[in-house]
Amino acid sequence: MTAVTGMLLISGEDFGPVNAFAATKPVIISDSETSQPGIQTRPEGDIDSRWEMIVIHDSGSLSGTVRELDAEARQAGLNGLGYHFVIGNGNGLSDGVVEASYRWNSQLAGAHVAAAPNPDSSEQRRADQMNRTAIGICLVGHGDRSEFTEAQMRALVDLVRALQVRQDIPASRVVLHSDLNAHVASPGRLFPIERLEAHLEP
Repeated sequence: MTAVTGMLLISGEDFGPVNAFAATKPVIISDSETSQPGIQTRPEGDIDSRWEMIVIHDSGSLSGTVRELDAEARQAGLNGLGYHFVIGNGNGLSDGVVEASYRWNSQLAGAHVAAAPNPDSSEQRRADQMNRTAIGICLVGHGDRSEFTEAQMRALVDLVRALQVRQDIPASRVVLHSDLNAHVASPGRLFPIERLEAHLEP
């Protein structure tokens, strides 16, 4: 794994403790083994301006890495890992470590919502637009079974704030996966949404 520098503007500010945790600088790494054949990684710092929303997911598993989650998605018949970033919990990926997936490194659409079976054209366009313009962040863990770690939450806060600043994304456009689909629990009932909201940029 190699460090990715310049891919994201990190402010380095000390945001101070709020509700028992404070933001810290994320460590953003990219696993070259998760690169996809035929997909060109963009030069460092080459980030599209189209990103206008952040969607927070959980992996639904108690452990995992980008590589493992990508393999599981493919085994389930999906087109690979749907997230742009994964934040480890110490089971697989180190606790609080942020790993950028090939979707971020190549600036590809995420996989946050799917149109209903046999959608009309307008519904399909809405789903495609959401996936094309929303950055997906996945916390390794199952938010209905256990709380996320302190290190994960600190890394999440710092990553979200950095993305907000870099892409001019307002707090109103930072959402949970469950906000987009009533049939999805992710990131789960134990996700501390109030604590995240207390740190968001306006």
